[in-house]
Parts: sequence; C-alpha cells; structure tokens
Amino acid sequence: MNVKHTIAASVIGILLIPVASRAENAPAPPGALRQSIQREAVRLASARTAAEPPPPPHRNWATRHPIALGAILGIVTGGTIAQISDGRVTNGDGRPVFLVGAVPGLLIGASIGAVVACSQD
Repeated sequence: MNVKHTIAASVIGILLIPVASRAENAPAPPGALRQSIQREAVRLASARTAAEPPPPPHRNWATRHPIALGAILGIVTGGTIAQISDGRVTNGDGRPVFLVGAVPGLLIGASIGAVVACSQD
C-alpha cells in the first residue's frame, strides 16, 4: 500500500465512525419490524442460556495431581531433614546426604498423595 491508499482508508474510516455511532442511537423502527426485533432478541437470549453448559469447576494443580505434589513435598522435606540432622554434604560412602533422606521422603509423600487421590473420587 502506498501513501495514497493509506490516506484514503483513513479518511473513509473517519467519515464512517460518526455514522456508526449515530446508527446506534437511532430510534427503534415502529410496527411489525420492531416487534420482530424484540421477539428475535428474546429468542436469542433464551437460546444462549439454554445451550451453554455450566462451566466445569476450576481445579488447581495440586488438586489434579496429588501424588506428584506428595512426591515433591516428600523429596524436599526428607532431604532437608536429612541434611539438617547430619550436617555434612556427603556421607561416608560419598553419596549426598540430601538423597539419603529424599528417597524415603519420596516414597512416603507419594503414598500419602495416593491415599488423598483415592479419597477424592
């Protein structure tokens, strides 16, 4: 598009905007056309409410994935407790102390999450 097309489109748009706003404020047509418009508006409003199913309840991530949440919390809690109680980064075998507590925490947390998941249904 060149400059002439852009200017022409702008002028047409400026001229049409006031016409559209005047059309919204125009009085309703008399007689049969007005009654027809009112009937159609009522029909569309009732059809819209009847056709729309109720929205599904919004469930957060923790509610949808209780086992994963339990596993994550178990890993963090178990690893943190092991790290704080031992005070070292690695144990005598060279394994991280965090993992020594994280594995049992994972199993316990996932188990609790599975119980919660079964009780929700």
